[in-house]
Amino acid sequence: MSSQRIVVVDDDPVTAKVMRLVFEDEGYETVTLTRGSQAYAEIIGRDTQLVILDVNLPDINGFSLCKELRARRYYGPVIFLTGRADLEDKLEGFRIGADDYIVKPFEPLELVARVESVVRRFHHHDQQSLGTVLRVDDAELSIGELTYSSDVVEPVVLSPTEMRILECLMRNARIVISRERLIERVWGYDLEGDTNRVDVYIRRVRRKIEEDAAQPRYLHTVRGLGYVFRPENETAGTDDATAAA
Repeated sequence: MSSQRIVVVDDDPVTAKVMRLVFEDEGYETVTLTRGSQAYAEIIGRDTQLVILDVNLPDINGFSLCKELRARRYYGPVIFLTGRADLEDKLEGFRIGADDYIVKPFEPLELVARVESVVRRFHHHDQQSLGTVLRVDDAELSIGELTYSSDVVEPVVLSPTEMRILECLMRNARIVISRERLIERVWGYDLEGDTNRVDVYIRRVRRKIEEDAAQPRYLHTVRGLGYVFRPENETAGTDDATAAA
């Protein structure tokens, strides 16, 4: 494996040491940090393939750090690795743009497998989708540039995960896509029934692409079935329900 760079932000020296040994054994260049304030210089503008964050850091909450990284246009994958196991914490992680959420204690081999899945998915998508533009009526998704625009919104920047969700729905416009299929297409592995993250990301996407997220014009919920990208001037028909079955 060619060397790829991972930045780990965790103030527990034992956890940091284990991750460094595990990832370096797999061929990754691994940078370990103990404070969130150190992360910006190591991540922003650097060739960083993936960031692993604890939530409880001595100087800044990991959720706040993730938000700030996204605000500073780091759109690479972020994984939370933390002892906070409450569902609300997990949902908050996904709300702010995390690509995975792993609860300590963790199995090193499982962690490596999930990291490699995320890195592989991002790399493959970047290579395959460079320059691709999807259009559905007035909606336009520029995949390589991570931007979306339509008649009702100026171009907005998406995170890679938001973009993959929207790409899946727009490539299958007017077809209902179940939560389980979105998990398979976007995350690429079994999330053991954890469909909550899909709903969280759909809300994130709606806030960006809809003029009024409470009254969506493009991204609709089909109760009990899933989601469909369908322009406002079209109505749901039997084809939608049949496609989702």
